[in-house]
Amino acid sequence: MLKIRSFAKINLSLAVLGRRLDGYHDIQTVFQTIDLCDELEFRASRQLELCCENLPGIDQRDNLVWKAASRLAASCGAKQGVSITLRKKIPAGAGLGGGSSNAAAALLGLRRFWNLDAADSDLFSLAEELGSDVPFFLNGGTALGTGRGEKIEPLPDVPRTAWLWFFQGFTFQRPRRIGR
Repeated sequence: MLKIRSFAKINLSLAVLGRRLDGYHDIQTVFQTIDLCDELEFRASRQLELCCENLPGIDQRDNLVWKAASRLAASCGAKQGVSITLRKKIPAGAGLGGGSSNAAAALLGLRRFWNLDAADSDLFSLAEELGSDVPFFLNGGTALGTGRGEKIEPLPDVPRTAWLWFFQGFTFQRPRRIGR
């Protein structure tokens, strides 16, 4: 069994620069991971299974964890299954990147769980396909996001200060860098 955390993010700044031909918007943002997190648990199984706690109304095949696991298995030829339990604490649809973070955590966790010889660049390519800010969550910390948000440049960590964020009744403290 393997357990990993999947951290939320905030945008310290965000500029929407214009609409693109592909329907997305060009942005420039500074992403910052925070302590609020979901948890993913991986267990051996014969097939791909996903159980989501605290996430009602989302079909499993629409979940980004499912999509990440399916695409990674297909791209790497993984022949074994996995049972994934997702324990949600990051509110869905709140702009905190919970689904994107979960997808990135699934890619990183499954690479370790399945002992895959997948390069970081392979995971980054899959992350880009899954969503605009999924690539950010492969490393987390503080980063500049451009394009749709998928072009990531790490920035120096924000000093650990007594930050206090209020958002829809939730309190977030201390920025953090995601470690491997």
